[in-house]
Amino acid sequence: MPLKQNFLAQFESIQQRLPSIAKDNLLISSPLQRCIQLADYLKPPSILIDKRIMELNFGDWEMQQWNNIARDLIEHWSNDCVYFTPPNGENFHSLFKRCQLFWYDLVSMKTQTIFIITHLGVIRALLALILEIPLKNALLIQINYGAISQLSHHFDIQTQHSWTTINYLNKT
Repeated sequence: MPLKQNFLAQFESIQQRLPSIAKDNLLISSPLQRCIQLADYLKPPSILIDKRIMELNFGDWEMQQWNNIARDLIEHWSNDCVYFTPPNGENFHSLFKRCQLFWYDLVSMKTQTIFIITHLGVIRALLALILEIPLKNALLIQINYGAISQLSHHFDIQTQHSWTTINYLNKT
């Protein structure tokens, strides 16, 4: 889906709310167009593309208006939006599993600061993982377009215990 016409103003607003991206920071982006364009705009030293943080694949429903999709399919999906799979797409549980693998790889990295440019479904899946909440409850978390969230991952060497804190969420 193409960006809105005022995307440069939105990109500038996002950039002003972010800390500066240093040479030793890492920027990871979804390979989808909107994320790549924002990543390029931020001009990081390098961009790592990761397909695991792509938005949910709605399959045959992509780019369709809701009234063009069979009503019974939409009802099945709304009754079980975690496990129901749109035709030729994926369900939220599958998205969660790929985001879970992404997160485990991410927290094992030695990079101090990592910027991630991704999508609503991915953010909700990662929050479900971090907060250990049921996936259906993650769908209740409001995330605004262009919002910024900051997480910190901690590791105690003595106890070998790690945890993640949410510094802020959905900052616009």
